[in-house]
Amino acid sequence: MDRKDWRILYHLCTDSRASHSQIGRAVQLSKNAVTYRIDRMIKRNIISGFFSLVDYGLLGISTYVVLLRLKGSTEEERELIKYLVSSPNVMVVDRLLGEWNIIMELGCKKAQDLIGFLMELKAKHSGVIDTYEIHSLLGMYKVEQLPVELAGETPIGRHQRTKQFKGVDRTDRRLLYELNRNSATALSELGERLGMTYETVSARIKKLREGGVVLKFTAKIDMIALGYDVYLILLDIRNFSKERELALANYIKSQKAVRYSFLSAYRPAVFIYLAAKKSADLNSFLLSIKEKFSDIIISQRYLLSTEQLKYELFPEGFI
Repeated sequence: MDRKDWRILYHLCTDSRASHSQIGRAVQLSKNAVTYRIDRMIKRNIISGFFSLVDYGLLGISTYVVLLRLKGSTEEERELIKYLVSSPNVMVVDRLLGEWNIIMELGCKKAQDLIGFLMELKAKHSGVIDTYEIHSLLGMYKVEQLPVELAGETPIGRHQRTKQFKGVDRTDRRLLYELNRNSATALSELGERLGMTYETVSARIKKLREGGVVLKFTAKIDMIALGYDVYLILLDIRNFSKERELALANYIKSQKAVRYSFLSAYRPAVFIYLAAKKSADLNSFLLSIKEKFSDIIISQRYLLSTEQLKYELFPEGFI
C-alpha cells in the first residue's frame, strides 16, 4: 500500500459509486491506473465489497446489539453461528476474544420481532449459550470504514439530506438491498435486476440520497489485511450529562482509528470499535479517553474482534 492506494481507498469509502475517472482526477492517476489498483486491493482482500449506510430510523427499523457468552461443544457453536448468519434480520456477526464470544447486530420493526428472535434462539441453542446481554442503540457516534493512514483528505462526495423524507416502497427496499450487496453496481445492471430502466433507478437513488435514507455509499475494508487488529472497547458511564455526552461523542468522532461507536439505551455504556496496529496504540487511546473523561468513565474493558462472520447492513429481512 503506497500513498496513492490509501487515497483511492479513502475516496472509495467516501463514495463507492464515484467513477474511476472521478477518483483518478482526485488522486492524479488515469482511470485505468485507478481500476488496476482497486482490482489489486480486491484480490488481496483489502476491499471485500461495496455497500451503503442507511438511516434505519426513517425506515421504521430499530437496531439492537446482542452480546453472547458461549459454552458447550464446538459442533453446537458451529450450528449457532450458522443460525445467526442465515437469520434474515441479522446484520452483523463478529467473533470476539474476551469476556464475550459473539457480538451481533440485528434490526426489527417491532419489539415483538426481537422477542420472537430471542425465544427461537434460546429454544434452538440454549445448550451453547451461557448468557447474553441486549443493547438498543440510543445514539450513534460514528460509522466509518476507516482508511486510518489518512487525515485531512478532501472528500469527493458527502450526501446531505436536502429534501423532506416521504417514505419508501417495496421497490425502494429492493433497491436498498441490491445496493447493500454491491453499491458500485452500474445503473443498467440494477435496472435489469429490478425490472426498470436505468433512468428510474437513478431517480430512485437520488430520492433516497436527498431524503437522507442513504447516508453514504462506501467500501468494506478488511483491517486485518492491512495489518490492523480491531478491538471492541466497552465504557461504563456515570453522571452522564448532555454536555459531557456531547464532549465524549465529539472526541470519539475526532479519533481517526475509531470505526464504529454508539451509546446504549440499556444502561449508560458506550461501545467503540478501534483499529490498532500495535498494543501501544490501544493503550494510548484508553489512557487518553480515561484522562479526558475520568469524571464520567467508571470502567474500561476491551475485547479482540477475531473474525467477521457476517456483514450485511441491509439484509433480506428488511425488504
